[in-house]
Amino acid sequence: MSELLPAIFFGHGNPMNAVLHNSYTDGWQRIGTETPKPRAILCISAHWFVPGTGVTVSTAPRTIHDFGGFPRELFQVQYPAPGDPHLARRVQELLAPLPVQLDNSWGLDHGTWSVLRHVYPDADIPVVQLSIDERRPASFHYEIGRKLAPLRAEGILIVGSGNLVHNLHAYAWGRHMPDPYDWAIRFETQASSTKALGGKRYFPFLHPIITCPCCM
Repeated sequence: MSELLPAIFFGHGNPMNAVLHNSYTDGWQRIGTETPKPRAILCISAHWFVPGTGVTVSTAPRTIHDFGGFPRELFQVQYPAPGDPHLARRVQELLAPLPVQLDNSWGLDHGTWSVLRHVYPDADIPVVQLSIDERRPASFHYEIGRKLAPLRAEGILIVGSGNLVHNLHAYAWGRHMPDPYDWAIRFETQASSTKALGGKRYFPFLHPIITCPCCM
């Protein structure tokens, strides 16, 4: 049996982190050097948020620049990691009988490549993306995670990328916000408290007691 690989969540932050060097990107680089090299990567990005469950099947997924208003330098970034159709079909198998579309149109969005270009800068590890179904509750996605767990023993690194609070519609574009939203503080506090328990009490997030715009 292969060594059990971790499942890692990256708070990718500002897309400009893709071309910057700071404490965040230094930490991502350390993860790449300290984690056993995976056979392939399955990434769930907050930016493939669609009505359905899909998995990329392309052998050469394109680099998607799914943002606007950033310097030209960021739009010139390419992350030419290969895809892995075999892994895509393995995901389909593990999630059956849930219908999972083999998608050849999506690629690697910035939630994936802005982090991975620091973790694995050579882009030599196959990457497959799995979508988030916008119609489904947290409990649905929790069960998907449980069903995909066997991949960790098959040489697959499972990666989540986004932010704990990731509501761009509520972001103060071009305006100064001296204080964070109250709902963001409450949600972050609850998430931090849950994390401190060692991962044994995730159920408040499956049936949230806090109703806030970050969950909408």
